[in-house]
Amino acid sequence: MKYRGTITVFLSLILTLVLSLIMSMTESAAYAAARMKCEIAADMALESVFAEYNRALLDKYDLYFIDTSYGSGTPSLEELTLHMKDYISYNIDPSKGTVFPLDPVDFTALSLDSLDISEVSYASDAAGRVFKRQAIQAFEDSHGISAARSMAQKAGSLINQYDSSDADVDMPDRKRAELEAELNGIDYKIDENPARNAFDDREGILRHIMDTRGISDKSINKAALISSRQTVKGTGLHGGTIDTESMLSELMFDEYLIDRCTCYTDAVEDEGAQYELEYIIHGRTTDTANLRETAERLLAIRYATDAVYALSSPEKRDPVEAVVSVICALLMIPDAAKPLTELILLAWAYGESVSDVVRLMAGERVPLVKSEADWKMPLWGLISIKSNARPTGHQGTGFSYKDYLRVFLFLENKTAKCMRAMDMIEMNIRLTDGNAAFRMDGCVEYVSMAAAMTCRGKYRLTIDRSMSYMSDF
Repeated sequence: MKYRGTITVFLSLILTLVLSLIMSMTESAAYAAARMKCEIAADMALESVFAEYNRALLDKYDLYFIDTSYGSGTPSLEELTLHMKDYISYNIDPSKGTVFPLDPVDFTALSLDSLDISEVSYASDAAGRVFKRQAIQAFEDSHGISAARSMAQKAGSLINQYDSSDADVDMPDRKRAELEAELNGIDYKIDENPARNAFDDREGILRHIMDTRGISDKSINKAALISSRQTVKGTGLHGGTIDTESMLSELMFDEYLIDRCTCYTDAVEDEGAQYELEYIIHGRTTDTANLRETAERLLAIRYATDAVYALSSPEKRDPVEAVVSVICALLMIPDAAKPLTELILLAWAYGESVSDVVRLMAGERVPLVKSEADWKMPLWGLISIKSNARPTGHQGTGFSYKDYLRVFLFLENKTAKCMRAMDMIEMNIRLTDGNAAFRMDGCVEYVSMAAAMTCRGKYRLTIDRSMSYMSDF
């Protein structure tokens, strides 16, 4: 019997092709599996690193940032890179960290060649706008977008009311100088200006509006804070749709600060600065100095608006003018009657403004523009302004102390406001466990990285990934 072997040859040829196809498919599947494993490992590494956010910062301020110093006080991008490499290594090598005597089979045999962070956003980047953007989002998240914007718009209406009052804080002093110059040309036969004692009370204003023994004497070491040092630089703002420069965004940022920071009327005794909003506005190195500047600014505004009312109100002018005219007639200096009347009206307005500040700092409200019914200081009260400028015990209507702080925050330089806000955050977070050297300029919000890996020593794979805490990234 003759064997030709045609079927054997045919099957051998077919098997060669089939095996080639199977090997190609297997290799392709291994490559695809390796690439997928690389992508998953990179994603898990980023997510693991972003899960290392500073807990104290989240608890107190609702802010998500990775502290790249990891408690050491020295921000280090290299340390962040090492953490990321470590997470990738555990995810691509199933035997790493195990205690089994036999290693599991790994068909991909991946190894990490390099990992580079190409872009990173620190909280202090873009003049603090990275921090500011997240603060705005935190405010929206905590109150709800609709309620947050409603609160900001309400604050905006207060600022519009303040602007419409057109308070010229220099007007009373200009007017006083004009009147005193006019009186200098008149021999009114008395040794001193009869209104001067009332004006002299403005020196050391805090002594005249409160018991200074209850004022915080905490100091602020600005040299150790972010506003006074060279900051670590990243690559600025990345992604996101929140506009940090619009008026609405600025108002929401201010409301976030009012939510999270203390002021004189709601200060609580702890280790940090007591008057945080006042510091953000004025930036002085002691609680006392920040409170004094706030009180002086309030006094200047109230004095201006009260002076306008006193000088234009017949109810105020007529009784003063009647008494001064009689006195000037008896002293035979009728020309002094008008300037003396207006000086006394200015002094009366000053006494009323001190009363306003006392009431504001006691938690009461004061109308932005006065009417006769709103006036509290009697004329005889100028004999002792401090003893007659007292809270009424009623809430009242108009602007509160915090409403004025809202106005001052909005008018403050945006960059200075951001940096001083981060000063307060640094001070308070440093009081928590494990954060004694905390730095906002070491806090990361956004990372872009590239990881290079090798599969079975043959294929080189590069994975690019980015991640941010911003929900709209």
